[in-house]
Amino acid sequence: MTQINFEEIDAYIKSELHFSAPEPVLVIKSPSPNYGSINEFIQQSDDILQDNIRKIILSKQLDEVEVYKKADIDRKLFSKIRTKPDYHPNKNTLLKLCLAMNLDTDETESLLNSAGYSLSRSLRSDLILRYCFGHRIYDVITVNQILDHYGEKVI
Repeated sequence: MTQINFEEIDAYIKSELHFSAPEPVLVIKSPSPNYGSINEFIQQSDDILQDNIRKIILSKQLDEVEVYKKADIDRKLFSKIRTKPDYHPNKNTLLKLCLAMNLDTDETESLLNSAGYSLSRSLRSDLILRYCFGHRIYDVITVNQILDHYGEKVI
């Protein structure tokens, strides 16, 4: 089991926690949108979650069964995530998969972004997760112990 250095985590959170005022919302009035160009734009995106998971598993030569077991998700859910492009897993499920695949912070951000999520620098729980990915703490139980220690929801 990994030794948890809470003092180091405290220092990291204090140095990284940023709050910013929300950006003002601009209203842009224009003629009716060009739906053809919108559809073209949408189809250009090659950042598909299922493809990204498959690429990571192949590039790291991981065993899918070990990944979903280490992530503590069941086989049916993992299969749904991997094979159904219209299925949108929640952020915590993806975070557990990122831990199970031993992703670094950048790889985690990239995978989360392909599902419409991110690790915020304004949320303490996300900073703790950034710390864990950056310090190669990949055990879900250990990560949950750290989150719980700081009064955050476990993943």
